[in-house]
Amino acid sequence: MQRFGDDSCGFSVDFPTVGSAVVRAWGFWTMQVASAFDKSVIEACRGCSRGTVLTLEMSELKPMRDEGQQSFSVLLRALPSLGILKVRIVTTNALTKLQLVRLTSEVDASVGCEWVNGTNTTGRSS
Repeated sequence: MQRFGDDSCGFSVDFPTVGSAVVRAWGFWTMQVASAFDKSVIEACRGCSRGTVLTLEMSELKPMRDEGQQSFSVLLRALPSLGILKVRIVTTNALTKLQLVRLTSEVDASVGCEWVNGTNTTGRSS
């Protein structure tokens, strides 16, 4: 597992089973964390098999500034070229979900998004 940021804000990338990738995001991202997000997740997913399902576990993510929104959009646009055609997005914060729904609607429809209402008790690996 790769981890970026610290306990207050960041994200991690993990591949718990074949055909799945899990990105956990938390906190109010700094510019450094936001700018690393798309590059790090894209690089980590390069070796994924075609048809991998990407889960974005964003239950603990706060609404993002412009840098975070841009990085999220860049990641979504890159997914089809990585062979990832399905994204499962887990949220609890209504404002964060609204922001992510807007961003996903602006991206090419070749990536299917499934929305999951998470709980605030979802943990993250350190």
